[in-house]
Amino acid sequence: MGNFKQHITCSTAVGIAVGGIAYHFGFSPQVCAVSAGLCSFAGMLPDIDSDTSKSFQECIYLTAGIGCILTASRLRHHFNDPDLALLGGAFMFLFIRFVVAMGIKKVTTHRGMIHSIPMAILAGELVFFVVTGSVAERLIKAAALTAGFLSHLILDEVYSIDSTGATLRIKKSFGTALKWTNPKKQGSVTLIYSLIVLFGFAVYPEVITNLNNNVQIATQPLSEDIQREAAEFLLQHRTSAPTLSALPPVIAESVSASELPPAMQFGNDWNRDVLPQPAVIVLQ
Repeated sequence: MGNFKQHITCSTAVGIAVGGIAYHFGFSPQVCAVSAGLCSFAGMLPDIDSDTSKSFQECIYLTAGIGCILTASRLRHHFNDPDLALLGGAFMFLFIRFVVAMGIKKVTTHRGMIHSIPMAILAGELVFFVVTGSVAERLIKAAALTAGFLSHLILDEVYSIDSTGATLRIKKSFGTALKWTNPKKQGSVTLIYSLIVLFGFAVYPEVITNLNNNVQIATQPLSEDIQREAAEFLLQHRTSAPTLSALPPVIAESVSASELPPAMQFGNDWNRDVLPQPAVIVLQ
């Protein structure tokens, strides 16, 4: 299997690619950077079940630190209370460092269900709930972490094939990382799949509701005057337009957030580089 350096290098490269793709589709540089960072971090996450004390401690401390930051950010975003965010972040760090670490040591084995595709999916769902932003931004962050997690599993499988000799040799570890189940650990399998379904039921309505809202928005055409004003503004300020409040008063007073087209509104936010072609068409 790959070592720590190889896993981090691979997941960081994947993270840069994910960040670049997100930027291409109009996400802000901040969202792209966070997505790339989560992907890079996830490259070492499966080794949280490592048999070696050093690897385990590194994974636990890093996971606790990331969990602390994400929890504090989420609480600050929802309640706007710095003290609550500080306490929540500290609690999450201690919870992961001691409670989660103890549970992992007792119930997991290396290359168990933590090294699996379902665990990658579950990790993505958990990140979706913890991070802040619009639904689209949270989805890209969750997908980035899942991609980084999967890069670790794929690299483990690649290193399970020994190509140093005259012929390829398949090691015993082949198939123990990129898997869907583990017949020897049915309890862990049941638990992970149950959590996937549980969090899936919570994620699904939020994502579908947002998509349906945008479908309805697409059926509400704007007047030609408002389209022209919006198009001219976008062409002039394509690099600094975070929210509806950034629109000129003539547009902000005439158009509510729910009336903006999908390219300008997704989860009450709109992206900076999404509307070049409609803008040109309107001005013509």
